[in-house]
Amino acid sequence: MGELLLDSDLLLREMLMDTHLMDGRVMVRTWGEVVEAAADLWRAFPQPSPRAGQSAHLDAGQVLMEQLQTMNNNLMKAGRGHRWPGTGPGDNRLLTVCENLTTAAALLPRRRTDVRPMRPEVAADLDAAKARLMHVLYIGAHGVQIALNRDLRQPTAMPATRRAPLPAESLKRTAEARDRIAAFEQLAGSYVAATFPTALHGEHKPPPEPDRLRQALATWDIQAHRALSGDPLAGTIALIAQTQAHAAFASQILLRAGAVLGAIGHGDYRTRLAPALESAQASWVGLATVWAELAPHRGRRHSDDLIHAASDIRAATRQIIYDSSGAASIEVLAATVDLKKVSRTLQLGLTTAADLAYALRESSTDPNVLGAARAVNAMAMTLEASGPYGNASTTSWVRPVDHLHDRTVPLPDIVRKSLIRAADRAVEGAKAAAGAAVYLGAPDGMKGGATSGPQRAAASRAWAPAQFLPAVSTLRKASVSAR
Repeated sequence: MGELLLDSDLLLREMLMDTHLMDGRVMVRTWGEVVEAAADLWRAFPQPSPRAGQSAHLDAGQVLMEQLQTMNNNLMKAGRGHRWPGTGPGDNRLLTVCENLTTAAALLPRRRTDVRPMRPEVAADLDAAKARLMHVLYIGAHGVQIALNRDLRQPTAMPATRRAPLPAESLKRTAEARDRIAAFEQLAGSYVAATFPTALHGEHKPPPEPDRLRQALATWDIQAHRALSGDPLAGTIALIAQTQAHAAFASQILLRAGAVLGAIGHGDYRTRLAPALESAQASWVGLATVWAELAPHRGRRHSDDLIHAASDIRAATRQIIYDSSGAASIEVLAATVDLKKVSRTLQLGLTTAADLAYALRESSTDPNVLGAARAVNAMAMTLEASGPYGNASTTSWVRPVDHLHDRTVPLPDIVRKSLIRAADRAVEGAKAAAGAAVYLGAPDGMKGGATSGPQRAAASRAWAPAQFLPAVSTLRKASVSAR
């Protein structure tokens, strides 16, 4: 449950950094479900034992949650039967948060708390979970408010979902929703200010399982290749690139700690691996950004296996690199995992990432990959405007009827070439990171001065097949069974 709450928290923090992808109308449609799921989870929490001097009535957090739920119900009621926000797709990140909170509520066992007192460490973990949940609502409400403000400030601009500008009545309702969400945010913020992040110090965090990260990386590689082997979707390519960007980010944190503490060579990390990892992460982020803009909001979704594999990658890495409300210190990382063993696991992940980058580039050339019409048109116009002749085309990039209904359409050559260039950058970045990380998987006897430079590279190449043979055999067997 703690991993689901942390995932929801970080998803909404990332959302605040992608304001260009926000659409207030879409987010308001989904926000009500998030609040309802949070209220259900809060009610599923076990009731703490009454403390000294505390009445048996509902605690302040429960009363506050009921207030927030009432405000949300009134906001959703005001939107029914009107053109704004209307019906349509929901925000993908908010939908993921809603699913996380619903799953977390289902994981909670139904226990009677009136039989025996709650232990102090359990009460502390309960307080941490409540603080985390309220912080999710606080950050989420802030994101919805930012999106609504953006719609009001730019009524004639093309929002993230590529819809038409809002009419006067919709602008009025947008302003009303913004003011009501602002009140919601302030109310949730009153609880956050009193508990976050102090309450997180009592959060129960079990030690990481020794092979969880390695297994998560292998499972992710299998599911990502399976997803790309069929008819890939724009959203699938975006999800794969996003997950690879997260893996590169986590690798930077863990390998930097290993270099500082001597688990890996500090000089090699600073001069070769660190720049390569930063470049790889930037290229993955760039690839994920362009494909996320093209992904349709309706239609087929990713396979459940791919979504679960991506979630497990995030959970396995965050269990190590995060401590309470922020990144773990180097000392905490050293006490949590064996950095030398983790570095070898990450080296294998960087190696398979290069192969996955090639698969993504191949998918970028697939004519069956479609994009949302409005996004395709907007991207094509932007690319054309940045060309040597400016907006020289006299024909539209998509049919007007497709643009009106935001249907999925084939990608024009100007858009596809841009996507292929982004994929090429991801391939080069992944190759550079994999090459720079070769020494991480070498036995200790091959890392000394006698095997430095070209000699060590040759030794690593000679040793690599034996090291990767079990993993490669496992991947091949899985691919054969899938076929």
